[in-house]
Amino acid sequence: MAFTAPFPDPDLFDISGWPIVQARFPDLGEHDRVNRVLNSLQAIVDQKQHFVIVWTPAGHDHDDEPHEDEKQSMIWLKRHRNELCTWCAGYVYITQDPHLRALLTGRFPVVEKFLPFPKRLASDRDESEAIAAEMLRS
Repeated sequence: MAFTAPFPDPDLFDISGWPIVQARFPDLGEHDRVNRVLNSLQAIVDQKQHFVIVWTPAGHDHDDEPHEDEKQSMIWLKRHRNELCTWCAGYVYITQDPHLRALLTGRFPVVEKFLPFPKRLASDRDESEAIAAEMLRS
């Protein structure tokens, strides 16, 4: 099925391969970044179709997120957890950085307690799309 409006922020989310979504986490200095991500996630979940998000991590560590931004994100996740878990077939993170790969791999078990859908790592976009397609078939 085609994606219907409202659409995610095109500077952060590429839905041209729907239901595989290419997304990037915005960096700390980007304007209204948390609302842009959360509104985009809402638009994706509202499609009520299975999807996978392929994330390109931000240039900063998750631990550097301002408290208020983290709080806003957690409130959204708690409110929308059930629908996100119903429709999201998985997250794939693209990185070749060995430190970031180890960090993400270490966080996956903790995150999976709250968001139990699969999370995987990929080295590049081609690998990420193959993993995402596999997740959608599962």
